[in-house]
Amino acid sequence: MQLPDKGPLMENVVATSAGELGALVQKALSQGNGAFLKIFARGTEGKYYITVLIDRSKVLAAECLVVDTKQNLSGEEAIRVLNSLVGRPMVVDVYTLDELELKLSLADNVDVYAQTPKVPLDELFKAPSEGPPAEPAKKGKPVEKRAAMAATAGAAVTSQATPEPQPLAVEVEKPKPASTPAGKPEVVVNLTGGSIPEKAFQVYAEDLLKEAKRIKGLTINRIEFDANVGEGVVYLNVHIYGNSTGDSRDIEVAERRMLHAVSKYAPVLLREAETKPIIRDVGIIIDGQELKPQEIVDRDKKKTGNVTKDGKISLSVLEDVWPYFSAYARTVVAEIESVGIKIDKAHFDIRGRKEFEINLSLVVETGMARDSVQRMVKDILNRHAKELGRSLKRYITVHNIEVETVSKASVSGSAAAPVAVETSGKAAEIIAKKELLEKEVEQLLKQAGIDELSALTEEKKKESEETMLKSRIEPAVETLKNRIHAELKLVPRVTFKWLKLNHEIRSSTVYVDIEASFLRENVGGLFGSFSGVSDEKIKKDIATTIQRVIKDVSREYGIALNLRKLNVVIR
Repeated sequence: MQLPDKGPLMENVVATSAGELGALVQKALSQGNGAFLKIFARGTEGKYYITVLIDRSKVLAAECLVVDTKQNLSGEEAIRVLNSLVGRPMVVDVYTLDELELKLSLADNVDVYAQTPKVPLDELFKAPSEGPPAEPAKKGKPVEKRAAMAATAGAAVTSQATPEPQPLAVEVEKPKPASTPAGKPEVVVNLTGGSIPEKAFQVYAEDLLKEAKRIKGLTINRIEFDANVGEGVVYLNVHIYGNSTGDSRDIEVAERRMLHAVSKYAPVLLREAETKPIIRDVGIIIDGQELKPQEIVDRDKKKTGNVTKDGKISLSVLEDVWPYFSAYARTVVAEIESVGIKIDKAHFDIRGRKEFEINLSLVVETGMARDSVQRMVKDILNRHAKELGRSLKRYITVHNIEVETVSKASVSGSAAAPVAVETSGKAAEIIAKKELLEKEVEQLLKQAGIDELSALTEEKKKESEETMLKSRIEPAVETLKNRIHAELKLVPRVTFKWLKLNHEIRSSTVYVDIEASFLRENVGGLFGSFSGVSDEKIKKDIATTIQRVIKDVSREYGIALNLRKLNVVIR
């Protein structure tokens, strides 16, 4: 039969009884003036594909295709086959028809309509009497029908006289009912203090479920909202319950993404209910274990500080493994210095949580080439990293090594300092004798009436002092510049850009003007980019570092170095 071009109301529905089939028909008729059924069923004699056109009270047309033999049955024979199959499992497609579609269907199938008895629906969907379905008879002329009936009667008499063994009936396996789709996760809304349309929470929950579908192995079973409604705001506690088929890493990713999703989609309440959401608490319970945002933050919190009291070695690593890596840093620095490389500053930045990568910044004083220092340091780092990895049962790699070497001027200057200490006694004695001789010369000149030479003597004295001072000031300033440059590269949370250093000599004091520029680094957080350290705190740390370097260089070279002006720019 022909059917108007339209989609089914219900498709591939399994009906296992007359009541279920009747319920499907009544549901279709409640939404239209008629219905069209496509039924696939299996009987003891084979498979059948039946199409039925009905109105609100009766069958209008019926047609049946015997799938195995490709035989078409219409009208009464199709109704008889359908009656015999009612109560067996059958797969049904249901189409609703309005008044116009029903009349068009009758016009398209008028030949089948003429052959079909108008059986009431109540009789059609009654359970059939026990026994196999009647064999559909083939169409033929009336004479042939009567002959067939006579032959059948004769065969019946013969069978009564000599009964023959009947073949065993083969029971056809019933198709299993279609599995029902899994139910949606439960959404619970507990409201106090006021009311908000439940639709807003449903939309919020749907957004969370969409996000959960994108996460590997995650299934959400229940979402619970505890909402305290105020004036224009709602205070929310959100708890999400679910299961995961992934490993521990997948569960951690799921926890993070769902925590982020709770905040990301919360504004839907403002859009749907014109109420501002304020999230007080979030709990993600996966496989019965609850994890809250602060626990994630604490677990991934890095500690940055000095390993040694003098600040020579600093370390940045997760708090729970700080003791291991602080011991690692001490061991590595001690071994590097044992091969003749003096370390002024060492900063270890350890990144990662499941696996660690080591980044080391060094300021060293050595006569070796930088490449040689890097190779030697890398060998030491790798060897001790393997040992630490075995202890922690983690994979540890050396990622980056930055070596800053101080110029030779600083090395020679630092070497000259002990010599100056050793010879300070003789120098003081010579200077004392020189001053005594100068006084005697001045006295003799005054006695001779030659006062003009006194000014010349003072000028020569001043020039000689300045010459001696400059011989120490120039290498000291060069060393100061190199050390400050190296130290500023190690300042955390900022990237060092450039340094300007000017100095002025007044008497025996050197006044230093310093200007430095930095680029602020954004630290990624759980809910976006954030940093808990202000620019003023960073500037204070930079100033402290510069003052410390000035003090060290001043002590090494025995000259007075004073910081006159400092300008730190952070962009």
